[in-house]
Amino acid sequence: MSKFRELLEGWRGDFAAAFDEVESQADTERKRRRIDWGVLGVIVLACVSLSIQEYYGGSTDYKWLESVFGWFSDEPKKLIKSWFRSGERARLHRLYYWVGATTLCYLIIPALYTKLAMRERLRDYGFSLKGTLKHSWIYVGMYLLVLPALFVVGSTEGFQRTYPFYKGASKSVADFVMWELAYALQFISLEFFFRGFLIHGLKRRFGVYCIFVSVMPYCMIHFGKPLPETLGAVAAGIALGLLSLFTRSIWLGAAIHVSVAVSMDVIAMWFSGKLPF
Repeated sequence: MSKFRELLEGWRGDFAAAFDEVESQADTERKRRRIDWGVLGVIVLACVSLSIQEYYGGSTDYKWLESVFGWFSDEPKKLIKSWFRSGERARLHRLYYWVGATTLCYLIIPALYTKLAMRERLRDYGFSLKGTLKHSWIYVGMYLLVLPALFVVGSTEGFQRTYPFYKGASKSVADFVMWELAYALQFISLEFFFRGFLIHGLKRRFGVYCIFVSVMPYCMIHFGKPLPETLGAVAAGIALGLLSLFTRSIWLGAAIHVSVAVSMDVIAMWFSGKLPF
């Protein structure tokens, strides 16, 4: 018990030291500058990216492509209709559109801004793998903590009706893999935006409070979902934000998100007897 207590105290000390360092850097930065244009740019770009994703990034928002390509020829318009509406994997293609929009708004645009406008390294915004294995116990612990709850809710009809988003994932192993890989890319993009770009882009001005700044839009993108899920996003956002700030990496958060999401799909198909393998 004493060894465990010592280990626990050591972990708590590491967390405290990391957050003290962030706060110290933020205090220094606030004294040095009146206006931090980099931080303002992060906030404005975040608003633009969130708006584009909201208005054009849903799985049914592909329809604007029909209008654009219809200006030039009916053939591309017909191809898009076939791809998204009547094809064998039309639902998967619509979800691919959503994943593509998410990747553009939450990963590509912020990454380009970080590299080209701010001239900073992506590894300083959470893309570093350094120290990830050292802190992998956090990932394992959080995943094991959530897993029993997934089995409980996975037995409900509503859960099985909702997951996986792509119902064709139960047709074959190929369909399952095609969907889960795209789904994973969506979560990596999400983690970079909320736990990388926002947290590491704002920490020099807001200190540890950057976590709570990033949680507000993260909570809001869950509006329209059941209230417990939306409130749960607040707790998850704080926990994953703390993890990113401590490890200086998004990868443990991405691993947790992807693992839980894939597990939800597998559990839902298992309970409904539709596993493709």
